[in-house]
Amino acid sequence: MYRGNQDIDSPAELESQFLLRLPEEPARILREAIHNNSTLKDRFAIKVDNDMRHGEVRVDHYLMNAKVVDLPTIVESLKTIDSKGFYKTADICQMLICKEEDDQTTTDDDSPQKTKKKDPNKVDKKYLWPHGITPPSKNVRKRRFRKTLKKKYVEAPEIEKEVKRLLRSDNDAVSVKWEVINEDDENRVNKGTVVIKKEPVEANNQNVAEHDIFGGAVSDSEEEDAHLNVLELDENSQNSAEDSHLTDSNSVMNASVDSKILTEFSSDMFAETQNSPLMDYYHQPPSYSTQNLSKNAIESRLEDLEVDLADLKARRQQQELEIENLENLALRQRFQDILDRLLQEQLEKEQEQYDLQELLKHAN
Repeated sequence: MYRGNQDIDSPAELESQFLLRLPEEPARILREAIHNNSTLKDRFAIKVDNDMRHGEVRVDHYLMNAKVVDLPTIVESLKTIDSKGFYKTADICQMLICKEEDDQTTTDDDSPQKTKKKDPNKVDKKYLWPHGITPPSKNVRKRRFRKTLKKKYVEAPEIEKEVKRLLRSDNDAVSVKWEVINEDDENRVNKGTVVIKKEPVEANNQNVAEHDIFGGAVSDSEEEDAHLNVLELDENSQNSAEDSHLTDSNSVMNASVDSKILTEFSSDMFAETQNSPLMDYYHQPPSYSTQNLSKNAIESRLEDLEVDLADLKARRQQQELEIENLENLALRQRFQDILDRLLQEQLEKEQEQYDLQELLKHAN
């Protein structure tokens, strides 16, 4: 490729690459010449005008008018020497279109636009090619690059006015209450778990309990009867109210599975139990003999023990599931103590069951 009226002493130009699009017959002749490795010096020539947009292309006896257009896509050009390693040489973004007849539309369009001032950095629309190289990129310039949406007008004064009104109402308020809602707790309520309810207690005890349980003061936005947390404590309510918690082993967690209780948090829950070890909560299993128990009484007692053991195992499993979902360390320790007492009670009943079974064997 060479420019017309170019000086011989001008410096050599760098390599430039572009696509060449020819009519069908000249394209066939040029393709055969390239495949046959024939000399193209006298058969093929390209001449580009000074505007770098128009020129002439000659293939044998075919002389065609050419126009340089800008592609909407970029094609990477690679070269190789040994057909193994490739290296990039250029980014092709222009195409030289050759036609046998003269393009009259370009000359007609140039005359009315001479009076207009053009931006030197902006490419004329008639040199922008709308299509890409591959069939999927047809009309890609208009199809792919759509106009950006206009931003909607936002009524800033109205929003600012509403914010100021809310701030004024906060300043005029006598007291402000706020609350933190835990979605996990609400989900547990919906699943049918027990709601632990806050009861009105003395100020000192309430502050100590809140600090022990939650690590600090909690929100006072709820009323005195608001729900604080959701826990699942299934206890048996078959024992009478007169039974002492420290003297009866069956009084710990003995309520029906369907019953729900309200637990009051206080500092007594977290008191040290050094003076009252775990084993002090339970009586020693009673000793049985054939003199004070009949065979029917022993069998009846064994049936009761089987029911109690099944209930204890179910409550132990449920208590272990509850401990896994707890994050508060104080509550976790509290429930772990209850679980230990259930385990101890289960061991005692199993020992009692074993003694009765041995006694029944000797009676037979």
